[in-house]
Amino acid sequence: MKKFIIFDVDGTLLDTEKMYMKSLQLTLANHGIEKTYAEVYKIFGLPSKEALEYFNIDDVGTIQAEWQSHYHDFWSDVALFNGITTTLANLKRNNTNLAIVTSNTKAEFTDHIDGFDIVDYFDAFVFAGETRRMKPFPDPILAALEKLDANAEQSVYIGDSIHDMKAAHAAGIDFALASWSIPSLEPFNDLQEYTLTKPSDILNLLTDTTD
Repeated sequence: MKKFIIFDVDGTLLDTEKMYMKSLQLTLANHGIEKTYAEVYKIFGLPSKEALEYFNIDDVGTIQAEWQSHYHDFWSDVALFNGITTTLANLKRNNTNLAIVTSNTKAEFTDHIDGFDIVDYFDAFVFAGETRRMKPFPDPILAALEKLDANAEQSVYIGDSIHDMKAAHAAGIDFALASWSIPSLEPFNDLQEYTLTKPSDILNLLTDTTD
């Protein structure tokens, strides 16, 4: 039975894929670097600095700021995944402790989540820059466990990337794959403890009945 559930944000709670990828495409194109959507998608889920390093960008700081400045050009593409709000409400009714661990900074998270009315469901938050290392290292998840006063056996991290799974396992807790936002399960090699096909499946974690 899981009593402590920790969530990733992008690709798990919020459908932000198109916002991030389209704004990155635009930014790179402004600097003469033409990338297809499939090419930029390869970095989805990484912190923005690491994503730009993947493309061998020299002036990462400048390009990162420009990329972030274009987010709102594609804000209309952002939405909560269907069923998230209802699921969070049901989890809280079952006295589940909830946290967020994200590669967003606090400012990015606040900006992206504004208007979706889900922040009050969470008991703890760990943002980029608050731990020495970020995912796929366990540091942010361990910080969330400490904030929740949680034990590993009753805890689970829900995310949509290999980095999320590696971080959860490195922290010694189970990983639940939010498969509603990914094109294929193949990269995970069945190493996830749970595969969730829709947000309401999260409720099954309370009794460990999810396949």
